[in-house]
Amino acid sequence: MSECVKHSAIVAAGALCALLPLTDRANAAGFQLREMSAEGVGSAFSGSTAKASDLSTIYSNPAGMMRIPGAQAQFDLNYVAPTIEFSGDAGMAGFQYSGGNGGNAGEGTFVPAFYGLFDISPTVKAGISLTVPFGLSTKYDDDWKGRYFAIDSEIQNLVLTPSIAWQATEQLSLGAGIQIGHAEATLSRAINLSQLGVGDGHTELTGDGWGYGFTLGMLYELSPTSRVGLSYRSQAKYTLEGTAKISDVPAAIAGMVPTLNSSDAEADVTMPDIVSIGGYHEINPQWAVMGDVSWTNWSTFEELRVKFDDGRPDDVTEEKWHDSWFVSLGADYKPRENHTIHFGVAYDQSPVPDSHRTARIPDADRYWASLGYSYEFAPDRVINVGYTRIFFDKADIEETTDSGTLSGTYEGHADILSASLTYRF
Repeated sequence: MSECVKHSAIVAAGALCALLPLTDRANAAGFQLREMSAEGVGSAFSGSTAKASDLSTIYSNPAGMMRIPGAQAQFDLNYVAPTIEFSGDAGMAGFQYSGGNGGNAGEGTFVPAFYGLFDISPTVKAGISLTVPFGLSTKYDDDWKGRYFAIDSEIQNLVLTPSIAWQATEQLSLGAGIQIGHAEATLSRAINLSQLGVGDGHTELTGDGWGYGFTLGMLYELSPTSRVGLSYRSQAKYTLEGTAKISDVPAAIAGMVPTLNSSDAEADVTMPDIVSIGGYHEINPQWAVMGDVSWTNWSTFEELRVKFDDGRPDDVTEEKWHDSWFVSLGADYKPRENHTIHFGVAYDQSPVPDSHRTARIPDADRYWASLGYSYEFAPDRVINVGYTRIFFDKADIEETTDSGTLSGTYEGHADILSASLTYRF
């Protein structure tokens, strides 16, 4: 066992070094990410709470670790390529702002994940996951017509979760973990100074902070071929401390208008709690069916409030998000030994009300169609590849702020390509 622990620690350290530079920009509708494994991408994450066939169960339901034999490590890499396009107008008091529609506000990005697992005793297992459960990036052309509402919007959330699982009875497994997270955010936009006879200024808010939470899981074996799972990931609260940097404002104007000067700032962000339930059933040695339902407590996101150290009024954006649901169904087909084909479809409900849609997060309901393939090419090695196309509903926007009104429609889609390698020690 000590040799397994040593191998797991080495792989975990290497994966941590590899993951850190890759979390720079993560695109997501809302800002929840589901790209936790290539096998999950290939099946639209159907049954992820109950299936427990790869190490991503450490994240989705730690109780599932009891179904995975021996010490293992897994590295997943997902490439998310979103297309988010706006068409419409922006202006104030009958005056239309110049500029285009912003180009493709989505940016292709890599979303990694790492998992490690080893035995403590015949009835206890320990695991660790390093994932990006929340992330957001929208980036418009600097001179687009909505530049006074948003240019760059980014949030990155890297979470380390050490977990433990216990075989409570022959049929029941329980799991728990501690979330240790770090979040960074950047929000930028242009400042309209035309009434003062000068060109645009720019503001960029940056900050980062740490947050903590926990996860709980249960897996119950109804029979050797059927099981159900239940998991809960708690809220994690972050206080992001940083700077509101103002640039491209003439010194004479900045001296007369205190709010056009840079200042230290902070904002509180709460990552929501999530409840998931899933089922898995093998019809025969070749076919299995599965499904998952997840509820995300997005109603905690009432507003985005930025507080400034220099005493100026808070910058407040009302969000008023509502709770959302994710429902997925899928199947596995094994044409022959060591080969598995995955299928899945899903409905992912947007938490953003139509009345509070913003250029920073122009979210809409979306639909998943997924296909994947697993191959055990050696007794101790498995590769997975997955592909998902996500279709977004059209989303109307009418955002009104002190900068005027942005009105129009968003359309988009996203492609996800994923691959993983699992190594058993």
